[in-house]
Amino acid sequence: MNVFDTKEYRRSRGAYKAQCTFEYFISILTADAFLAKLLTEIGVSDAATGVISSLISFSFLFQFVTLAFADRLTKVKKPIMAFDTASQLLFMSIWFVPFLPLSVKAKTAIITAVLLAAYFCLYVILSICYKWGNSFVEPGKRGSYSAAKEMISLFSGVFFTLAVGFTVDKFEAAGNLRGAFLFLAGCMFAVCCCNFGSFCLIADRDHLTGGGKKSLRDIARHTLGSRPYRNTVILACLWDAARYMTLGFMGTFKTNDLGMSVGTVQVINTAASMARFAVSRPFGRFSDRHTYAKGFRIALCVGAAGFAFNLFASPAAKWCVVAFTVLYHMSLAGTNQNNYNMTYCYTDEDYVIHGLAVNDGLRGVTGFLSSLIGSRILSAVQKNGNRLFGLPLYGQQALSALSLLLTLAAILFNKAVVGKQKEERK
Repeated sequence: MNVFDTKEYRRSRGAYKAQCTFEYFISILTADAFLAKLLTEIGVSDAATGVISSLISFSFLFQFVTLAFADRLTKVKKPIMAFDTASQLLFMSIWFVPFLPLSVKAKTAIITAVLLAAYFCLYVILSICYKWGNSFVEPGKRGSYSAAKEMISLFSGVFFTLAVGFTVDKFEAAGNLRGAFLFLAGCMFAVCCCNFGSFCLIADRDHLTGGGKKSLRDIARHTLGSRPYRNTVILACLWDAARYMTLGFMGTFKTNDLGMSVGTVQVINTAASMARFAVSRPFGRFSDRHTYAKGFRIALCVGAAGFAFNLFASPAAKWCVVAFTVLYHMSLAGTNQNNYNMTYCYTDEDYVIHGLAVNDGLRGVTGFLSSLIGSRILSAVQKNGNRLFGLPLYGQQALSALSLLLTLAAILFNKAVVGKQKEERK
């Protein structure tokens, strides 16, 4: 009997799908319009909001810490559950900050520190968790499994997003925005409990790195010392530089400049999630049948189209933001999982966790630096009365132009370099 068909493996695969869904719910509640509403309430500027929203990229750096202890874990379940649960409780706590009798600067510092701590707990075990969850998946079906897992998250996320978004709007319409913050904290606590229960159903694993301590020299030789692996990292960094140039600043653009309510933003996000749902399985099957690099490249083309639409987004053309959001989310169906799957292909089995950590860490540096540059550009355009070279222009439009150029560079690099590498599926 194939070990992947056993009851334990099937239960673990199902539980991992559920856990990823609950993790997705938490990410929804700590991003985009929800986070923008919190930061606006305490008086944070648009540019600073964008940088804080992009902390997720900077936090990828925390995965480098994984290299120091991954080889020492004989069992992975308890450490992962402890760190992940701590992360979610920290995320929940940011909704209580507006109630503190402190200055805007102090509240901003607390939210930033708590978010960094939450992301540290999440990302320090992320690559280990990914290897753990996928160890129950047959290698030749990894693309399809990733697509199915994503589709479950997206479909359930649609109802979750709409319910929470419109409830927040009702609180705000009643002049009780702080009541909405307490509601969001309650939602996050409930999701955290469900997430913990899902982890309990996944079978434990030991020595995911093959056992034995690995030196930094060995890790470097089996990761960045490999040209195919190094090329995939460059590709991922180009894409992260492109999206974080713009992404962190879209929440305030939608709610402040375009005048959209949180509920409206969530309706748009719902449509985007459904579009991503529709293309997730085709992307997974296509990548399994062809190459992960080719699936990644097609997704980049979709992302480029999204940034092109965002160039024309304005109060008179709000539909362009809708098009951007839908296309961007569709692109994630082909970039997120294919990035990790390419790491599997170009890294020795015993170094997959290290490869994932190095990949995400370097992407974090690139993405956060990109968001800092984007913040400077946005501030300059806003201080100039939303004009650039004498032309009326929102800062997010200028950022989208740079994102488009970087995405086109990623497409060319994928086609000319990564796409020509032979993938070894294991």
